[in-house]
Amino acid sequence: MYIGVDLGGTNLKVGVINDDGKILYLKYLPTNAAEGKEYVIKNIHKQIYLAIKKFRKTKAIGIGIPGIVSKGIVKVAPNLTGWENVPIQQIIATKYDLPVAVDNDANTAALAELELGAGKNSQNFIYITLGTGVGGAIIINREIFRGDYGGAGEIGHIIIDATNKISNEKQYRTGILEEFIGKNQITEFAREFIKNKPDTILHNYAKLDPYFISEAIERKDKIAIEIYKLIGYYLGIGLTNVMNILDIRLVIVGGGLSLSHPILFQFAKETIAIRAMPSVAENFEIKQAHFLKDAGIIGAGLLGKRYL
Repeated sequence: MYIGVDLGGTNLKVGVINDDGKILYLKYLPTNAAEGKEYVIKNIHKQIYLAIKKFRKTKAIGIGIPGIVSKGIVKVAPNLTGWENVPIQQIIATKYDLPVAVDNDANTAALAELELGAGKNSQNFIYITLGTGVGGAIIINREIFRGDYGGAGEIGHIIIDATNKISNEKQYRTGILEEFIGKNQITEFAREFIKNKPDTILHNYAKLDPYFISEAIERKDKIAIEIYKLIGYYLGIGLTNVMNILDIRLVIVGGGLSLSHPILFQFAKETIAIRAMPSVAENFEIKQAHFLKDAGIIGAGLLGKRYL
């Protein structure tokens, strides 16, 4: 049995899987990232301890982190307050007599798809996760491509608007894909977009969460469709860049926003079809991930298993 820890900007999930990737135990709780890294790490320790206490035959621990991870150190995690150069592997390993493996959370989710999900029969694919942030992973010859320092696959940091005003606080985030199609950014964009559009039913919702935008699209709301047309365009541009560079035609989409109304991905596909290199545009595929809710836990557990 293997413990999988999926640390997100919104939720912390801890689970135990068996050799076949079946979840035997699962715990969800808020990350409360604003409380700082010490608070979050203390919570991770507590949940791992409880899982080990329940499953004494645990063989390894795998952890997925939403940031750049190199040799067990979190170099930077934009959606986690204070997480810079945090030696998380060492911190966890000193508490338990078990192997500990740490990787980027999109890599761990992609690992679940590679071994057991939508990519199990594919040699190469691009994995993108859409949620609070936008993460990504690159699978080449059935292995995760990590780059020189573990940061490969950060699709959310592709610059899609080079004319965007530079932010003095985090210049590297200016004009990037995540700032246009992250969950909170979609909500904020929708709020601004409908201000002078009194006829949309979106005004009836207290919060313009992507879930409610999808619901409005089901009800044929034209403004909701316009919003997703633009978000789908941004997603399509981001994926076009990656597909053109890597010459990989299969994209697997995971994360909570992968459950959005299909029209979002229709607009993304239309963008790819006209903006990608012809050799890519004529033969590409976008698949929904097999594991939607618990990919990070399963993948993190599999990461721990691989580490043995």
